[in-house]
Amino acid sequence: MSPQFPLSRRVFLGGVSALAATAVTPPAAGSAAPAGSATPGGGGEVRLHWLDGTPAAPVGCAFGVPWPRGTLSRTVPLALHSADGGGVPVQSWPLAYWPDGSVKWTGHAVTSAAAAAGFTLAPGTPAPPPVPVSVRRSPREIVVANGTVELKLATTGAVAVPSLSRGGRVVARDGELVLRLQDQPDDDSRAPRREDWSGVVERAEVEQAGPVRAVVKLTGRYRRDRGRGTRAILPWTLRVYLGAGDDSLRVVHSFRWDADENHDFVRGLGLRFAVPLTDEPHNRHVRFGTAAGGVWGEPVRVLTGLRRDPGAAVRKAQTDGTATPPVAQWGQQVRDGYQKLALWNDFTLFQESARHFAVWKRTSAAGSWLTHAGHGDRASGFGYVGGPAGGLGFGLRDFWQRAPRSLDIRGAATDTASVTLWSYSPLAPAMDLRTYDTVAHGLDLSYEDVQEGFATPQGMVRSTELRLWALPATPARDTIAALSATLTAPPQLVAEPATYHAAGVFGRWSLPDRSTPARAALEDGIAREIGFYADQVDEREWYGFWHYGDVMHTYDADRHEWRYDVGGYAWDNAELGTDALLWYAFLRSGEPRTFRLAHAMTQHVSEVDTHHGGRFAGLGSRHAVVHWGDGAKEARVGESFTKRFSYYLTADELLGDLIRSSLQVDETLRTVDPLRAVLPPQTKAPARVRIGPDWYALVSNWLTEWERTGDVRWRDRIVTGMKDIATFPAGLFTGEAGGAVGFDPATGHLVNLEKGDFEGGYNLSMAFLGEQILWEALDLVDVPEFRRTYLDFARYAQAPSAEKIARYGRDFNPGLFKTIYSRVTAWAGEQLGDASLRKRGWDQFTSDPAGRPWPPAERVTGSAVPGPVTEIPTRTTTNPAGDFATFATNDFAQRNLATIALLAIAPEEAP
Repeated sequence: MSPQFPLSRRVFLGGVSALAATAVTPPAAGSAAPAGSATPGGGGEVRLHWLDGTPAAPVGCAFGVPWPRGTLSRTVPLALHSADGGGVPVQSWPLAYWPDGSVKWTGHAVTSAAAAAGFTLAPGTPAPPPVPVSVRRSPREIVVANGTVELKLATTGAVAVPSLSRGGRVVARDGELVLRLQDQPDDDSRAPRREDWSGVVERAEVEQAGPVRAVVKLTGRYRRDRGRGTRAILPWTLRVYLGAGDDSLRVVHSFRWDADENHDFVRGLGLRFAVPLTDEPHNRHVRFGTAAGGVWGEPVRVLTGLRRDPGAAVRKAQTDGTATPPVAQWGQQVRDGYQKLALWNDFTLFQESARHFAVWKRTSAAGSWLTHAGHGDRASGFGYVGGPAGGLGFGLRDFWQRAPRSLDIRGAATDTASVTLWSYSPLAPAMDLRTYDTVAHGLDLSYEDVQEGFATPQGMVRSTELRLWALPATPARDTIAALSATLTAPPQLVAEPATYHAAGVFGRWSLPDRSTPARAALEDGIAREIGFYADQVDEREWYGFWHYGDVMHTYDADRHEWRYDVGGYAWDNAELGTDALLWYAFLRSGEPRTFRLAHAMTQHVSEVDTHHGGRFAGLGSRHAVVHWGDGAKEARVGESFTKRFSYYLTADELLGDLIRSSLQVDETLRTVDPLRAVLPPQTKAPARVRIGPDWYALVSNWLTEWERTGDVRWRDRIVTGMKDIATFPAGLFTGEAGGAVGFDPATGHLVNLEKGDFEGGYNLSMAFLGEQILWEALDLVDVPEFRRTYLDFARYAQAPSAEKIARYGRDFNPGLFKTIYSRVTAWAGEQLGDASLRKRGWDQFTSDPAGRPWPPAERVTGSAVPGPVTEIPTRTTTNPAGDFATFATNDFAQRNLATIALLAIAPEEAP
């Protein structure tokens, strides 16, 4: 934390700051504040609503709100009110600051009591919760209580969650992280050797201590023999969230891969609890929810469907999950013989794929499973075991999307059941994280860049969100359906698009403009194409533990299939800003489906596509058949700019950790040169980067850390590089191979290597949101000489030869993609007040085949495909790749990013 802004999260909790008042400058010229904003330093009124409408079963949530520069002082508390004016308890903390010290983003948490359809956030004293969350710490445990439930968390050891209680009754205990590992894949010629490992807590930290929400972070590693083994692998975090008065708690587990993918194969990964049971077996119930709102539910001892009738009241109680009438009131023959009926002891819900789940049950390990107890397409991930005396509800988010997953209940007929939430099911084949082949297949033909030792998952992360309910009794079926909905689409508070836009965050982007037929066609294209990708995710089943969130890169029209098996044309890994496009589209529309697509993609890219440890720490992997299989390890994949959208909108602590992890890339570049395969080694600087996209990615990392902490050291690294570039004679046209310069990770200085100026081929320089990163950086730091240098690049990047000769004394071809650089050209026109330049930007865009919206998708049926599929027709395309027509995600992303930016920069010149 910066000594300039020593504001921690704790001192801001509840909207009360412990800092002395700080002078805040007025908003900068041209900045806008939301309607109803107060005087500078006092903030304004922000209206909020639920993303998917009022939740069927509120479970609370965290969210972020932006504030225009200079409008919210760090000392101003914030209050939340429902539409009727009633105060709603809210916990608030700073997420980011403007350079003047005013607050840029605030994070907030509400509980399940926030059940209104809409809210208003504004300066004021926040309403206190009726019973605040309390946190007590001792050397051995942390106790979190909220008046409804009490949770005990261990500070060390193999039992992470000693107990969860409600009303003094233990609902679950002995919670432990479990890992099942085997030494070879399942398809080997010999049987694998399997071992069970435990997640051992090594550190416990209280991140928030109420009054509205408590957050405790446990960290550790997995070990054999319940923690006694010497080998420790897969560093993990377990964050536990509990809100005031809530009967459920949110749990987020993540792990970082550091095992040997050639000899360590994960067969199961989960969280296990013991659940005490006291009710009679016929009053104990098991429940599983479905994504469609259905419920599978049966008792441990089934009294329906018998040869003799126990009575209507008994049958209804068994169906409803309530206590049966006393045995004396049952039908005599059932009353006399019910204890001979089967006791169903073990239950499993197995989501084997995104299209099918099955329910299994058995009486004991000595008997066979009935694997046909129930089935369907998509389970919600909700489960329950218990009875009238209470029980445990439990669930996994993205259950069917991240298959294979399963829920296990063992010992339901005994005094203590065991419940395991498997984020990776042991019923599926073991994870195989090896790359798909042992040889390369040619960059020229397959677009595959394979390099020895680079196709590794080392440092990759994967997280799972879980929820636990301490319930007083078996919930009604409609209640289960409502709770299931919170797993399928977790409630999320958001603001209106105009609020985000007026705050001046995330660079330059526009609100929708349908004022002319041509603009309406562009807007229709954005909506239609996002809808196409949303449908493709489901149709092509882009699901799975490691895959969910990603889309494919390029289509094969001959096979009517995305090129899932062709080198660099397979998984997209958010190449050319697909994730940013989805977030900008959501900011403009507020559309829930777009939010879910964007959120899943950011989660995927920040976890699966980015190395957070090991040799490539801070770098990400270029698009490939296997997400981490490509040899091009790039800073731009892990850059913070595209992750900030999700982080600031959801205030997600894990994502905040992963964003900060990207700062490791500075040192990584000393040993992993992005140009190692195309240029000989250099000795003028400790490392070598391209100005774009490498340095731009570093700028986004530094900018994010600066605004999150206020630590000006990160700002100074940006300024240092900007001033260095301004001294280069060729400016942003410096360097061979796309802008190669020297880089010193210790100081941030860039060094002119004095080779290849104007000849580097700068087509990818701005392709990964470089223009947005620089626009935002220049809005936050004042480096006039760099602004002039950037303006020169933007002014002449797409200029005619005569203009380049007049400026530089030579003609050159920077090798630019017209659509990508159209907004750079238009920005130069905006900055220089030159309408002809702004129009040139639009002309570059509209004259580029890649800048034209795709035609509506068509259905392909018959023997050409295994089953009907939807694709963009290529018979009329003017955008060939190689010698054939196709369509690609790169075009989708860059075309729509250009539209959104051009409408903001040059609205008068828009068609």
